[in-house]
Amino acid sequence: MTINTESLRWASTLETDPENGLANKNNPPAEFKTSGAKRNQPVPRQWINHQFDAIYNALVDTQAQLDAIVGGSSQPTLEAIYPVDSLYLSFNNTSPATALGFGTWAQITGKFLVGVDNTDADFNVSGETGGTKSHTHTDNFVSASHVLTTSELPADTPFTLTVSNTSGGETQSATIYPIAGDNVTSTTSDNKVNWEGTGTAHTHGLSGGVQSTSNLPPYLAVFMYRRVS
Repeated sequence: MTINTESLRWASTLETDPENGLANKNNPPAEFKTSGAKRNQPVPRQWINHQFDAIYNALVDTQAQLDAIVGGSSQPTLEAIYPVDSLYLSFNNTSPATALGFGTWAQITGKFLVGVDNTDADFNVSGETGGTKSHTHTDNFVSASHVLTTSELPADTPFTLTVSNTSGGETQSATIYPIAGDNVTSTTSDNKVNWEGTGTAHTHGLSGGVQSTSNLPPYLAVFMYRRVS
């Protein structure tokens, strides 16, 4: 950064008026520096010359301090801001090597940034990468077989069996009581039939499928670069 101090130069030398011998610039009183000129108060040219010269000298000093910091140009300051391993973010796809005028930069694509965390093994090293855009859930369900017990068989429900004698025209009926194996005995009728389950094993099937899901949070895409040298 360069200030054109020469364009502001004013009364930079001390001269005297040949007619009255007074200096061409004098330090104005403290009241003038604090409150400025009052209404209709004449301001001696010596005060004006002094203030312009003070401004000129202040800018010359500022330029000297800037030159001492950046070495006469802005590039050393930018290189201090963007040392090796720095990140550069922009919505513009111009490489920082071109935009800043220094360094070798590698573009980072398709990655989110996360802060290093020394307590988390996934994030405890700078430059680590990981993660996926999508995830498929694994089906770990098992369909187990089951053998019915006697108590799980259908309840013993009596039913009526009707028998017709077609030759004699007579119709007779009898109530039948099913018996589940040897564990149930009917005492209400002598008409009994053995009703015993086989205890056959069976399986329960699953329907549906396993779906893939996205791991992407809301995002904003920018150009990212890392300075490598």
